[in-house]
Amino acid sequence: MEAVTSQKDGWLGHTILLRPLRVSITAALGVAVVLAISTYLIFGEYTRRVRLGGVVMPNTGIVRVFAPNAGRVISLNVADGSDVRQGQSLYTITSDSMTSLGETQAAAAVLLRKQRSELEAEIIRQQKLDSIEKAGLAKEEQGLLREIDQVQIQIKVTGDYAAVLRTISEKYEELVRRHVVLQREAFARMESRMQKEQERENLRREAIRLEQRLTEVRTKLAGFDAKAASVIGQLRRQISVIERDLVEGEARRQIDVTTPRTGNVTAILVQSGQFVAAGAPLLSILPSEAKLEVHLYGSSSVIGFMHENAKVMLRYAAFPYQKFGLHPGTVAGFSRVSLRPSDIDTIFLPERGASPTSDPSAGLYRVIVRPEQDHVIAYGKAEPIRPGMAVEADVFLDTRPIYQWLLEPLYSLRGALSSHGDRL
Repeated sequence: MEAVTSQKDGWLGHTILLRPLRVSITAALGVAVVLAISTYLIFGEYTRRVRLGGVVMPNTGIVRVFAPNAGRVISLNVADGSDVRQGQSLYTITSDSMTSLGETQAAAAVLLRKQRSELEAEIIRQQKLDSIEKAGLAKEEQGLLREIDQVQIQIKVTGDYAAVLRTISEKYEELVRRHVVLQREAFARMESRMQKEQERENLRREAIRLEQRLTEVRTKLAGFDAKAASVIGQLRRQISVIERDLVEGEARRQIDVTTPRTGNVTAILVQSGQFVAAGAPLLSILPSEAKLEVHLYGSSSVIGFMHENAKVMLRYAAFPYQKFGLHPGTVAGFSRVSLRPSDIDTIFLPERGASPTSDPSAGLYRVIVRPEQDHVIAYGKAEPIRPGMAVEADVFLDTRPIYQWLLEPLYSLRGALSSHGDRL
């Protein structure tokens, strides 16, 4: 029966089974998607990135100014953002205290100045006395020389006269022996001769005394200048001690804190009228020749694949990236060892929320980024970036094919099995 039916309908031709068109399209799209995914997995690349937080900093660092002594700030001589030259006064600090007599350091300074004036007057008086005494010694020397000359003349005259008297006395003795003259006349001549000889001896002793006195005077004159200079020097040393006390007192009483470098004042921490401790930070100075860079901080988990010239996209907190976009930069360097929190400037230290670690005591690594531009275009104007601005950044690290990222668990498993086998 089926054969008869088949022969009866044979004039209609062979039966063909038709498939819907969308099935073919779906299959083709599926194949294309598989090929695209395979191509993407084989040839596509993925760059791992890490997000770090940090701040804008000058490449020369921030100059911190500290209080040299404890005291009260009586004047702040600069304003935040003002330009200063090296050696310019920043603060005036006083450490003077008040008593019933007034300011103690000021009162002590008045007494010291009075003592100095008295010593200076004493030096003038001593110099006058020394001049008079030296002139007196010189005059005495000349007088002694004249006296010695006169005594020497008298000695010579007396000696000559004594010699004449000796001759006369000897002649009288001869006449006495001849009984020409009386014995008493010979004695008188002898007595006259002996008196002159005694007078000559007295003159010689006087000459010796004068010579000794002359030697004493000349010795005093020879050492007079040195002795006078020693006395004056002692007075001057006392003045030097007083002047040192004055300088130290002024230094304790009022100190001018000056800037160590030329630059721009920033981060003023202490205002006029405040009390400061010795070593307390006062303000910071941005050196004028400094160039700005970004200091990022991260934990050890982000430093392994860090390298120089890595691309960075910066987001400044002052300029929201939703409005002003991202800003490119490159890694200029990074620390090879972790930094302690004390090694990082506490004024410009980023908040821990921007840091990959929440442990306040954990060490951080610093990554230095050089931005391509030192300004941001905001509303058609170039706004400069400033030190201390908070920054978030995406740092692009190692780039690998996507399939390697997908197979990384297998690589890790193989490495673990290999190391386990080696231990066995």
